[in-house]
Amino acid sequence: MLDLFANPSAARRPYRAPLATLFAAALLATTAGCAGGLDDPERFTGGGSSSCAPGTTASSVLQQQCFACHSTETKASGGNLDLQAAGLPGRLYTTNSTCNQAPLADSSNPSQSFFLKKLAPSPGCGSQMPLGGSLSAADTACLTEWLVAGKPGSP
Repeated sequence: MLDLFANPSAARRPYRAPLATLFAAALLATTAGCAGGLDDPERFTGGGSSSCAPGTTASSVLQQQCFACHSTETKASGGNLDLQAAGLPGRLYTTNSTCNQAPLADSSNPSQSFFLKKLAPSPGCGSQMPLGGSLSAADTACLTEWLVAGKPGSP
């Protein structure tokens, strides 16, 4: 007869192997998909599928290119359009242009929104934005992607 109290570790040994195997399998399963490293940060940030230039976001484009006239503090000089306050881009779908009273963002076709047309050389109403310059193709694509992704009711 086996006396389990004589050597308590002997009683636990049969359970160690399955537990260790389970732990090793779980560790392997959680690290198997970790190819790549920190030298490829876009793998971790999702930057590979973005239209934005590396290190750029729609928020940074707006801040650098638009806030001089369209921030919470400066909106009076920018047609009363505040691009800094919370709720963008959704708020653009409920805001009309002072130029032609058209909605700044078109919910049926966001990529054709007046907000984006204002970035083109001939916006059809008023001046190209930003005043006295233009955005790069990458910055325009970044803002387009951001506006389309922020369409109300979109996933």
